[in-house]
Amino acid sequence: MPPKFLLLLAVFPLYQAWDLYQLVSSGPSFHFYAETAATIAFLVILGIVIGERRRALNEFETLKHSAAAAARAAAERDAAAQRSTRDFLQSMQEQFERWGLTPAERDVALLLVKGLSLEEIAGVRETGAKTVRQHAANLYAKAKVNGRHQLAAFFFEDLLAPRPGGGP
Repeated sequence: MPPKFLLLLAVFPLYQAWDLYQLVSSGPSFHFYAETAATIAFLVILGIVIGERRRALNEFETLKHSAAAAARAAAERDAAAQRSTRDFLQSMQEQFERWGLTPAERDVALLLVKGLSLEEIAGVRETGAKTVRQHAANLYAKAKVNGRHQLAAFFFEDLLAPRPGGGP
Protein backbone atom coordinates (compact mmCIF):
# COMPACT_ATOMS: atom_id res chain seq x y z
CA MET A 1 0.00 0.00 0.00
CA PRO A 2 1.18 3.55 -0.65
CA PRO A 3 2.63 5.28 2.47
CA LYS A 4 0.04 8.10 2.33
CA PHE A 5 -2.77 5.56 2.46
CA LEU A 6 -1.18 3.80 5.41
CA LEU A 7 -0.80 7.12 7.21
CA LEU A 8 -4.50 7.86 6.71
CA LEU A 9 -5.41 4.41 7.97
CA ALA A 10 -3.32 4.97 11.10
CA VAL A 11 -4.69 8.47 11.79
CA PHE A 12 -8.37 7.50 11.86
CA PRO A 13 -8.09 4.84 14.61
CA LEU A 14 -5.87 7.17 16.66
CA TYR A 15 -8.42 9.94 16.36
CA GLN A 16 -11.21 7.53 17.25
CA ALA A 17 -9.30 6.29 20.31
CA TRP A 18 -8.74 9.88 21.47
CA ASP A 19 -12.43 10.69 20.87
CA LEU A 20 -13.54 7.60 22.80
CA TYR A 21 -11.21 8.50 25.67
CA GLN A 22 -12.80 11.97 25.82
CA LEU A 23 -16.27 10.41 25.83
CA VAL A 24 -15.44 7.88 28.57
CA SER A 25 -14.15 10.64 30.83
CA SER A 26 -17.54 12.40 30.58
CA GLY A 27 -19.42 9.15 31.28
CA PRO A 28 -20.98 6.56 28.96
CA SER A 29 -23.64 7.94 26.62
CA PHE A 30 -25.32 7.17 23.32
CA HIS A 31 -22.54 9.08 21.55
CA PHE A 32 -19.93 6.88 23.23
CA TYR A 33 -21.65 3.68 22.06
CA ALA A 34 -22.13 5.06 18.54
CA GLU A 35 -18.44 6.00 18.31
CA THR A 36 -17.42 2.59 19.66
CA ALA A 37 -19.59 0.84 17.05
CA ALA A 38 -18.18 3.07 14.27
CA THR A 39 -14.62 2.28 15.36
CA ILE A 40 -15.28 -1.46 15.45
CA ALA A 41 -16.98 -1.29 12.02
CA PHE A 42 -14.00 0.63 10.65
CA LEU A 43 -11.53 -1.93 11.98
CA VAL A 44 -13.57 -4.83 10.55
CA ILE A 45 -13.81 -3.12 7.14
CA LEU A 46 -10.09 -2.31 7.28
CA GLY A 47 -9.34 -5.98 8.00
CA ILE A 48 -11.49 -7.04 5.05
CA VAL A 49 -9.82 -4.52 2.71
CA ILE A 50 -6.34 -5.60 3.78
CA GLY A 51 -7.28 -9.28 3.38
CA GLU A 52 -8.74 -8.68 -0.08
CA ARG A 53 -5.67 -6.74 -1.12
CA ARG A 54 -3.41 -9.57 0.01
CA ARG A 55 -5.61 -12.10 -1.82
CA ALA A 56 -5.53 -9.97 -4.99
CA LEU A 57 -1.74 -9.62 -4.78
CA ASN A 58 -1.34 -13.37 -4.31
CA GLU A 59 -3.68 -14.02 -7.23
CA PHE A 60 -1.74 -11.54 -9.36
CA GLU A 61 1.54 -13.28 -8.52
CA THR A 62 0.00 -16.64 -9.38
CA LEU A 63 -1.23 -15.28 -12.71
CA LYS A 64 2.18 -13.76 -13.39
CA HIS A 65 3.86 -17.11 -12.76
CA SER A 66 1.26 -18.89 -14.90
CA ALA A 67 1.81 -16.42 -17.75
CA ALA A 68 5.56 -16.89 -17.51
CA ALA A 69 5.14 -20.68 -17.50
CA ALA A 70 2.81 -20.48 -20.50
CA ALA A 71 5.32 -18.30 -22.35
CA ARG A 72 8.11 -20.78 -21.60
CA ALA A 73 5.94 -23.69 -22.76
CA ALA A 74 5.03 -21.82 -25.96
CA ALA A 75 8.70 -21.09 -26.63
CA GLU A 76 9.54 -24.76 -26.08
CA ARG A 77 6.72 -25.81 -28.44
CA ASP A 78 7.92 -23.30 -31.02
CA ALA A 79 11.47 -24.58 -30.74
CA ALA A 80 10.27 -28.18 -31.00
CA ALA A 81 8.12 -27.31 -34.01
CA GLN A 82 11.08 -25.60 -35.69
CA ARG A 83 13.28 -28.63 -35.02
CA SER A 84 10.57 -30.94 -36.32
CA THR A 85 10.12 -28.86 -39.47
CA ARG A 86 13.86 -28.67 -40.02
CA ASP A 87 14.19 -32.45 -39.54
CA PHE A 88 11.25 -33.10 -41.86
CA LEU A 89 12.69 -30.86 -44.57
CA GLN A 90 16.08 -32.52 -44.12
CA SER A 91 14.57 -35.98 -44.53
CA MET A 92 12.75 -34.77 -47.65
CA GLN A 93 16.00 -33.43 -49.11
CA GLU A 94 17.73 -36.74 -48.34
CA GLN A 95 14.94 -38.61 -50.12
CA PHE A 96 15.20 -36.24 -53.09
CA GLU A 97 18.90 -37.10 -53.25
CA ARG A 98 18.13 -40.85 -53.16
CA TRP A 99 15.72 -40.36 -56.06
CA GLY A 100 18.39 -38.41 -57.94
CA LEU A 101 16.27 -35.28 -58.44
CA THR A 102 17.78 -32.22 -60.06
CA PRO A 103 17.70 -28.91 -58.14
CA ALA A 104 14.74 -27.77 -60.24
CA GLU A 105 12.87 -31.03 -59.62
CA ARG A 106 13.58 -30.68 -55.89
CA ASP A 107 12.07 -27.19 -55.85
CA VAL A 108 9.00 -28.39 -57.74
CA ALA A 109 8.64 -31.44 -55.45
CA LEU A 110 8.83 -29.31 -52.31
CA LEU A 111 6.25 -26.84 -53.65
CA LEU A 112 3.95 -29.69 -54.74
CA VAL A 113 4.11 -31.20 -51.25
CA LYS A 114 3.28 -27.75 -49.83
CA GLY A 115 0.12 -27.82 -51.96
CA LEU A 116 0.85 -25.30 -54.71
CA SER A 117 -0.66 -25.86 -58.15
CA LEU A 118 1.56 -26.21 -61.22
CA GLU A 119 0.61 -22.67 -62.29
CA GLU A 120 1.45 -21.29 -58.84
CA ILE A 121 4.79 -23.08 -58.91
CA ALA A 122 5.51 -21.61 -62.35
CA GLY A 123 4.80 -18.15 -60.91
CA VAL A 124 6.99 -18.70 -57.86
CA ARG A 125 9.86 -20.11 -59.91
CA GLU A 126 9.34 -17.58 -62.70
CA THR A 127 9.28 -20.34 -65.32
CA GLY A 128 6.70 -21.59 -67.76
CA ALA A 129 3.89 -23.93 -66.78
CA LYS A 130 5.10 -26.49 -69.36
CA THR A 131 8.55 -26.53 -67.74
CA VAL A 132 7.01 -27.14 -64.32
CA ARG A 133 4.82 -29.92 -65.75
CA GLN A 134 7.90 -31.57 -67.23
CA HIS A 135 9.81 -31.32 -63.91
CA ALA A 136 6.78 -32.78 -62.12
CA ALA A 137 6.52 -35.67 -64.59
CA ASN A 138 10.25 -36.37 -64.21
CA LEU A 139 10.15 -36.38 -60.43
CA TYR A 140 7.01 -38.59 -60.35
CA ALA A 141 8.83 -41.10 -62.55
CA LYS A 142 11.99 -41.01 -60.40
CA ALA A 143 9.93 -41.33 -57.19
CA LYS A 144 7.72 -44.05 -58.74
CA VAL A 145 4.52 -42.24 -57.73
CA ASN A 146 1.46 -41.42 -59.86
CA GLY A 147 1.04 -37.78 -58.90
CA ARG A 148 1.17 -35.05 -56.30
CA HIS A 149 -1.13 -36.87 -53.88
CA GLN A 150 1.06 -39.95 -53.77
CA LEU A 151 4.16 -37.75 -53.51
CA ALA A 152 2.70 -35.93 -50.50
CA ALA A 153 1.48 -39.21 -48.99
CA PHE A 154 4.98 -40.65 -49.31
CA PHE A 155 6.31 -38.00 -46.91
CA PHE A 156 3.31 -37.57 -44.62
CA GLU A 157 2.57 -41.24 -44.08
CA ASP A 158 5.45 -41.55 -41.63
CA LEU A 159 4.29 -38.44 -39.77
CA LEU A 160 0.71 -39.68 -39.38
CA ALA A 161 1.45 -43.34 -38.65
CA PRO A 162 1.24 -44.26 -34.96
CA ARG A 163 4.62 -44.77 -33.37
CA PRO A 164 5.56 -47.96 -31.58
CA GLY A 165 4.26 -47.87 -28.03
CA GLY A 166 1.17 -45.82 -28.99
CA GLY A 167 2.78 -42.40 -28.44
CA PRO A 168 2.24 -39.43 -30.73
